[in-house]
This record gives sequence, structure tokens and C-alpha cells, in this order.
Amino acid sequence: MLRGTKSWGLAMGMSSSLLLTTLFANAGTIGGAPLVYAAEQPTAKTLTQEEALKQAQKWVAVPADYRLLRARYVGANEAYSTEPIWRVVWEKANEASLSVTIDAVSGKLLDYSKYGENESGGGSAQISREQAEKAATAFLERVTTADERARLSKANEYVPPNQPMFRGEQREFVTFTRVENEIPFLENGFRFIVDHNGEVMSFSREWYEGKLPDAAKVIDSAEAAKKWDEQAAPTLLFSDMSMFGRSQRLAPFQLAYKYEADDPQFVDAATGQLLNALGKEASAKNIEPLGNTHAKAEEKPLISKEEAQRIAEQYIKKLPGSYRSEGSNGGGTSSGVDGVEVRRWSFSFTPLQGNGSGEEQTELSINDRGELVEYSVNENARFQRSGQKWEKAVTWEQAEASALKLVRTLYADRLGDIYLVKQSPSKETLQSMQEKGLPYEITFGWLQDGIPIEYAQFAVEVNPETGVAETLDNRSSWDGTPFVGAVGKDIVDRAAAKKAEQKQKTLQLTYYLPQEEPFPVPPQPREPILVYRYVGDAGVVLAETGEWLSFAEAKKQQKPSDIEGHPQQAALELALRMNWLSAEDGKLEPDKAVTRGELIQMIGRLTNRIEFNYLRPRFSSDEQQKPYPFADVDVKHPNYAAIQKGLQYGLIPKTGQTFAPDRTATRADAADIVARLLGYGDVLDKPEFFTVPYQDVPKKQVPAVALATAHGLLKGKSAASFAPEGTVSRGDVAEVMQALYELKKTKQ
Repeated sequence: MLRGTKSWGLAMGMSSSLLLTTLFANAGTIGGAPLVYAAEQPTAKTLTQEEALKQAQKWVAVPADYRLLRARYVGANEAYSTEPIWRVVWEKANEASLSVTIDAVSGKLLDYSKYGENESGGGSAQISREQAEKAATAFLERVTTADERARLSKANEYVPPNQPMFRGEQREFVTFTRVENEIPFLENGFRFIVDHNGEVMSFSREWYEGKLPDAAKVIDSAEAAKKWDEQAAPTLLFSDMSMFGRSQRLAPFQLAYKYEADDPQFVDAATGQLLNALGKEASAKNIEPLGNTHAKAEEKPLISKEEAQRIAEQYIKKLPGSYRSEGSNGGGTSSGVDGVEVRRWSFSFTPLQGNGSGEEQTELSINDRGELVEYSVNENARFQRSGQKWEKAVTWEQAEASALKLVRTLYADRLGDIYLVKQSPSKETLQSMQEKGLPYEITFGWLQDGIPIEYAQFAVEVNPETGVAETLDNRSSWDGTPFVGAVGKDIVDRAAAKKAEQKQKTLQLTYYLPQEEPFPVPPQPREPILVYRYVGDAGVVLAETGEWLSFAEAKKQQKPSDIEGHPQQAALELALRMNWLSAEDGKLEPDKAVTRGELIQMIGRLTNRIEFNYLRPRFSSDEQQKPYPFADVDVKHPNYAAIQKGLQYGLIPKTGQTFAPDRTATRADAADIVARLLGYGDVLDKPEFFTVPYQDVPKKQVPAVALATAHGLLKGKSAASFAPEGTVSRGDVAEVMQALYELKKTKQ
């Protein structure tokens, strides 16, 4: 059996903080003592909590200033485990944490992650690959057996599948791949993340304990290559390029050829059949839009709650029957890292043809762009029956038909922009869902010019007993707004894309552990198979040029080559680690002057830290939450979202008609934003309360300059001069952000 807590894609694709949050969200303590939460109590054959803690501290050093926060026993087939495990977490004063996962039977270390300890510390901007491999090797020798190490590749000899990209973070990945009978097992082995100080911050073990398939009877590589050439089929899609930061050559979405989980991409070495990532026979998929209506390519004005209700009332008319409006039923907000918050309001309707009970109510949520983002019926009934076994169930095909009917009703005006994501859950999966009372979840994706948009999907839940589509959730997905610019005709075809891939990789016989089915049920034991696949550099093919985009090379472009020896190097390195600044095509340009828009975008990223939670807006009315209109900052401006967020957080005063986002920022601008970030916005119009030793500071700028210099965040150019009209470079901003972060951190 596979003794592991999760697939590698999950284990390494999550940050340490998110991983800890996910694993321990339901744990707790009583009287400061750790609790053991267990749906299944440890048996005599598994480690006790005391033994698990002792074993964990054998594998990793727990600093003296860390306290035990939680320990949890997880039985087989819970969460992402197919074997019983212990999960333990220690914490350091709410600022750092250390997580360990132990096999509850063997005591082996399965996962380790450390978060928060070194993120603001010193160290080089980027540890070398050799240094990272040395640190990982030392850790490996401590937590593995000699027999395991004898069956491993050299460090980073193989590029692992699904290796994540951490934008802006200076980390190195080190992988030791399992090799049996001279055949690599790319999904098995040991993975590490090493930070800029050379410390192992993450470790993951994946090791299949069962019998591996016999490699004696396989088709030859020439036949496999022919099969792959004929049938492998990557998907043409708009690929999300946000991981690569502000590269001049890459827009946020790029038209690319990329393998999705259901695409034929591996050749079964025993049968010659083409397989997808789930290990199932597959053929090229045909993505068909649900219709031929399309959303208008136009800028959508922000709307009020009253306008949203009118839109909801138009949507309810699309549904069969008659309804009475019950008004608003609350709402919510969401926002991106740098973006302005997007509001949504929920409106309730009671069917006149029903019995008038609250269980029959229909709710529609409309966001402030006028988009329908959520539909729900029978919420109270769904809550009451949650987790109860379904006594009977419609077929998956019947559920799909019900979901399609709802989508065609609600999104009739944009069916050409939507497609059904084909899914084929196994009989065992459907039975497990019925036993656990889980609804059928039918997935739909968004299209642009008939081409799917990566990660842009929404789900419809169908009641398996009645076959009724009860919810539609598009809150956290693409809103259907078209891209600026249509797809050009001059793109390479799939065959050319496959040839570009072949130039970067080698067809090789490997063991393969299929991905788990994408359904919310306990993981099922998976058996490895032998496949031929192209092994080598990870990446995608850009469809407009036929160029191979190497993820490794793109990551290198995030490492700046122009800050070594710079006077502000330490601050710039911290800004990179904290994602406050990002390199563009391998350069950080520390001496480049910033604009006012860029300044608010950079400084505004500090508000994502817990040290600045007091700045988060608390709106008492919809009017307060509306974006403030500057005549020179429209929604297409690259700093629009950051400027609106700055307005919401009080970093920019809501005065005047213009902001001048493209004007070079001055030292006075920086002092003003810094003072507001510290919470002094209410006194910046009271110059009579402040004095400065500088003779060149206008009276209205005195409060901000006095506060910024008093806190040591900005310095005068001389004893008598502050140079308020002097320019501010990217290095200067990094220095200010470093000082602000350290100032707030010490005052916690």
C-alpha cells in the first residue's frame, strides 16, 4: 500500500502555511493541552500519541521556544491518507510553525514543513543548487534507510511531475527519484524545499510498498513512440501565467498547449493504449460549447445593491413558475492580492406555487459587476440532511442532464462561452458518495473564442435522490468577462506543438502512479503501472509561436541579476522573499524611479500582512464601499486595483478628481503613504501639531515627513534638507517596506 498522506501535487503545491491550515483546521486544545481527534482510535498496532511525539522529535529538531500545539491521529481512508498516520504541529508565538506527519505503524517520517521562521531573515538572495542539494542530502540520510537510498536517483536527475512554482520566493527544489530495475518511478521518492539560508523547510516521502508491475513483457519503445505520435493530445487553452510574475513577454493568460488530467498522454507499456493521468484509456477530447450566444466584450460598470436586486429579479423570471421577492439576504466580498474588493448580494425568492415554507426558497447572488455568481434552492433541507445516506440515486447521466438544464436556463445569453467538463466517476466512487450523502457535482468551464480558460470553472450540485440541480457556485471562478483581444488565426497546430515538446524530452519507460479521481471521497488504493512517457524539462508550448516555455527557465527569470553588491541589497532580497517586489525578465532594476501608481501597489502589498490588520476597511454602507472615481485611473490602468485598494485601506485620501498614477513618485508621496499606513491619516491635515528640522518641506507636508522620519522610515538628505520633491527608486521603496515590516513586527 502507499504509505503517504497526499499526492505530491497537493503536498508540494501548497505553501507551508496553507498546508498547516488545511491539515489542522478542525483540531483544538482544552486548557492548553493538545487533544487527539480521531474518527478511528489508534489500535494496539499503531503508535500512541506519546510514541508518535517521540518519533517525530527523533526525525526533526524542535526548537526550545516552540510549544506543542496539536496532535491528531488520522485513521486509514480519512483525509488524504490510505494508511493510519499521526499529524503533529508545534508553534512559536503565533509567528512560526512546524508540522510533522508520522506513519502510525512504522514511525517513518512522511511529511515535514516549517513556516515563518526564516522568511524575514538574512542570507543570500538565492541559494545555489549545489548548496540546496547538500542540505537535502544531509536531511535524507537522517530520515531514510540505506536500502531506500540505494534505490534513488541522483539529486534532481529527473524533473518531477507537477513541481509547483512559488512566485518571488527564493527557494530551491531537490528531488531524489525512486529507481527500480533501472526504471524510474517519477511519483515515488523524496522531495525537499530548501530556503535561502540553506535550511530544509519542507520534506515529503512517497513510497509504494506493494509489488511493482513486471517489466519483462512490454512493447518496444519504437511502437510506443508511434502510438504517442498518433494519439497523444494536449489541450489548447488559455494557460494561467501568473506564476511567472511581470515578465514582459508573457501576458497573464497565454494561448498554450498543455496536458490536462483527462488528456491522452501516456502509452500503456503492456497494451499500447493511450492513457490519461488517471491511468484510464483516453482519446482526444472534443470541447463543445453549450450554444452560440456570447457575452458582450464590453467594460462592465459597477452597480449598486438596488441595481443588483433588479438583475436578480430578471433572473428569477427565467425559472419556471412565479416567485415573490423577499429582498436581500446578506452578501459577501472577495478580493485578489492587490485588488479592490468585489461585492456580492444575495436575494431570496419564495415560489407562489409552493406551500410557503422557507425550505422552498430560491436564492440568487449578484456581484457588483452585475454577474450571477450563485444559485441555491432548498438550503434548509440540504443542511438538515447533510451527511445522510441517499436511499436511492439517479444516474450520473441524469444528474448531468439536470445540471445542463439549469445552466442553459440561467446563462442563456452566454452558452457559447460555457462547456460541460466530461467526468466519469467509477461505480465505487458513486457508491461511496451515496453512502456519505454527498451530492453529485457537475463541473462546467468557461471558454474564450471556443478555447477553454485554465482553472476557470464552476460547479452545479445535483440532489442524487430527486435529480434536482440545487446549487450553482461561480463565486471564486471566472466571471465570463471576455479577454481584451480575440484569438488570432496564426497559431501552431497540435502536431507542431508535440514536436516542440519532443525536442525537450526523451521517451522513456517508467513506473507511473495514476492520479486520484477528482471527487470528494476517501482516496482509494492505487496500483502503479508501466508506461512510456516523455521525460525531461517541464513546460508548455506557446501556441502563437510554437516556442517551448520551460518552467525552470521561467523561474530563473524571477531571480534578479542586478542587485548583487547593491547598497540596498538586503532590503531588496527581503522584498523578493515576501513577494513585495518581483523581478521582470531577470532584473529588479533597483535604481529605477517608481510612479505614484507603482508606489501604492508596492506599499499596499504590506497590508496583506497580519501586522497591518487594523487597516482593513469596515464599511457601514454600500456607498462607502463604492470605488472612488479618479478621472485618470480607469479600470484598464495596470495599477487600478492597487489604487482602489489603497483608497479602501485609507492609504490614499478620497479627495480631488485625479491621482496622477503615471507621474514619478516623490519622497513627499512616500512619506504621506507611510504615515497613513501607520494609522496617522486623521492628523495629516494638522501641520500646527508638528515640526521638522528641514527648511525645504512645505507646511502641508510637515505632518507626514515628521511622522515618517520620527519612526526612522525615511531620512533627510542632510540636517536641513529632506528633498520632498526628490524621486523614489525601487530600492528606496524596498528599504521603506523593510523598515515598516520590522517596526510593526517588533510592536506585536
